[in-house]
Amino acid sequence: MDGIRDDRPDGSASDGGGAPARIRIGIVDNDPYAVAVLSTMIARMDARFECLWTCELGAVAISRCLNRARRPDVLVTDMSMNDVPGTEVCRAIRVKRADVGVVGVTSYAVDSFMDEATRCGMQALVGKTDLAGLAVAIRRAAQGLATNDAGTDADPASGGPRFLDAAEAHTLLEDAAYDVGHGALSPKERDVLRLYADGLTTREIADRLGVGTPTIATFERRALAKLGARSRAQAISICVRRHVF
Repeated sequence: MDGIRDDRPDGSASDGGGAPARIRIGIVDNDPYAVAVLSTMIARMDARFECLWTCELGAVAISRCLNRARRPDVLVTDMSMNDVPGTEVCRAIRVKRADVGVVGVTSYAVDSFMDEATRCGMQALVGKTDLAGLAVAIRRAAQGLATNDAGTDADPASGGPRFLDAAEAHTLLEDAAYDVGHGALSPKERDVLRLYADGLTTREIADRLGVGTPTIATFERRALAKLGARSRAQAISICVRRHVF
């Protein structure tokens, strides 16, 4: 099942509707039988679906997704694997890249993994028996788009678990990785407070930074915690005193 991805100048050929003309898929599951079934079923879902490679180790999937020559448009990963769980496979990829959609699959109750799946940068999580849902999730993930239920999409600020588009998830996780290494305000946290200080609204800041309003709220919440501030105004005041911006 191994194959080599042809490099395309723009990253993916378009069929005119935003989706790639071919959707190249990597599959990782530590159960070889599950890998065989998944690859066969996925290939039959849509004429555009092409199984680029399969593997049984999360570490191998990470390496291939970070390798330009072997990078798929979408990685389909099992959530429960022996070496690296699907959430950590996704996180390792998403911190570094926004151009691989990641769809989690599980034989267990989807809800039991939902919180972790949304936090690690996946675009969707579906049950292995939900073939129609998997096909939709793969098509959307190939365009970098998240798949949420209708209620979550209708009210992104509802507070429930919500999948993010790949680019937004990358921004959030890349920024979190900066936090671990530096401890000070990350560039995005600093930008958010500076833009609030300039008088922009949350919606305007989200548009400026190319992310959703919940992500802006996350950046603000992290910044306040690091600064020991109880309010946005106090956080901005601290930044001004410290010449942060």
